Amino acid sequence: MVSGWSAGIYRERTMIASEDKLQARVVLGVSLAMAGIFIYAAIDKIRDPLQFADSVAAFGILPAVFVSLLALALPPFEIACGLLMLAPRTRRIGALAITLLSAIFFTALASALLRGLTLDCGCFGAGAPSRPRMWLELVLDMVLFASALWVYLRSITQPSLE
Repeated sequence: MVSGWSAGIYRERTMIASEDKLQARVVLGVSLAMAGIFIYAAIDKIRDPLQFADSVAAFGILPAVFVSLLALALPPFEIACGLLMLAPRTRRIGALAITLLSAIFFTALASALLRGLTLDCGCFGAGAPSRPRMWLELVLDMVLFASALWVYLRSITQPSLE
């Protein structure tokens, strides 16, 4: 039976399917971008672990015994998060981990700003301590948090592009 009603349902289903494909592509694009950011940031930290440890210590949040442990453990964890973002089956786990990491990074940076500290967070390698850069990295943390949360929520029911 061909009628306006059945043609309308077909058109609606086709539109929904194309919107799902578009959304899946956007999720993939955002996931690839976040994977690249986290892997790049980790490689910079691995290149100079002592400088990164100094950056972590400058926050004045962690006891000294945990600074080196964090400086050595965080880069491999960031690489793992980035790699998890690349595969559709593990993307949700990676997005959740990046969401939590971004919230922690945001909190630490906001705490330093509120305490009047001027430091280099060590997020993307060594740099000169700068309050404007700290504010820029705070905004980046918010963007990463929102993006990772969005990917996490969209990856619950989204079809993959495999």
